[in-house]
Amino acid sequence: MKYIDSHVHLFVRAFREDFRDVLQRAQDAGVERMMIITTDAEEARRAMPFVEKDPYRFQLAYGIHPQRIDEVDDAMVREFDEIAEDPRITAIGEIGLDYITDRDHKELQKEVFIHSIEKAVSLNKPILVHSRKAIQDTYNIMKAHPARALMHSFPGSLEMSREFIKLGYYISYGGPATWLNVRHAREVVADMDLNYLLTETDAPYVTPEPFRGQRNEPCNLPYILRALASYRGMTEEALAEIVLQNYRRFLGEE
Repeated sequence: MKYIDSHVHLFVRAFREDFRDVLQRAQDAGVERMMIITTDAEEARRAMPFVEKDPYRFQLAYGIHPQRIDEVDDAMVREFDEIAEDPRITAIGEIGLDYITDRDHKELQKEVFIHSIEKAVSLNKPILVHSRKAIQDTYNIMKAHPARALMHSFPGSLEMSREFIKLGYYISYGGPATWLNVRHAREVVADMDLNYLLTETDAPYVTPEPFRGQRNEPCNLPYILRALASYRGMTEEALAEIVLQNYRRFLGEE
């Protein structure tokens, strides 16, 4: 089977010592394609020559993460705009709202989110959206500012998933969807139009069962897909093919 990791932080410090081994384990596990997420300019620039070598297997995203909102100034936004225009940047992300880590800069978070969406639309690039404890504000902004979008590690309810899908937005799940105490993911996947489902690891974070507590890697995707397939009562092979086609469509390849 071929697996899709639509959200992986491959260029963070956690992977520096065994970077090549991580890639080999992913390949051995059948991971076909990966969207590499970068959240600062230096990280994005380090990743650019890497993705250039194999643009089918590796895509690259860059965005101003909402957890960095206290660092934002005009210079950072100008730098974001410049990097976003680079052809090696496939997507803009992760961007969005996070009211857990910073409730004091909500309006600035919204301004940066909207600016990032508008920049992505002007470049015809998709976005990857982060939302924590901010799902209604996230929805309101995305309804008012439509884009080709993916909701990373979807945090919302069944009802909210239906509203995002009505707008044509993809929903992605990773390790938390395998955890025993996560109810919403099971409900959403069982109900949703599978043409809008994507998979991710968010590695090195949020490791799936049965490896929870360890560093996450793209090679853990089979465990995530297996859980999602079980929520639908379908084969892993059938779901893997759907996700692969969804990813191509998200990227604008179809």
